[in-house]
Amino acid sequence: MIDGRTGLGFGWAARFAGAGALVLFLCWEHVQATRLGYRVESVRREAAERRGRVAALRLDMERRLSPSEVSARAARLGMIPADPDALRRLSRAPARAAGPLERLFSLRPARVAASRS
Repeated sequence: MIDGRTGLGFGWAARFAGAGALVLFLCWEHVQATRLGYRVESVRREAAERRGRVAALRLDMERRLSPSEVSARAARLGMIPADPDALRRLSRAPARAAGPLERLFSLRPARVAASRS
């Protein structure tokens, strides 16, 4: 019974409830920290697996793009090296035909300065 005669008044009940709430809060905080720790470890493990996968894929790509591998695949496909006489060399700066809109809107500074004088 809570009354003044036994000394267990409202203040004692409030202190007991506050202490209980504090204990429950600390337990909840500990559980959340543990959950977060497991989640962090899971993400770290996944990141390490992905780094390993990326490294394996890079190694595979480098192997497949090596000159010996490309040459072997070309031979399996029946490709042969081109005869040097069959190759055509293009000039370094090929003349390109400008369309009507490009000619209209591509005013060069030299042409603009010449038209003003």
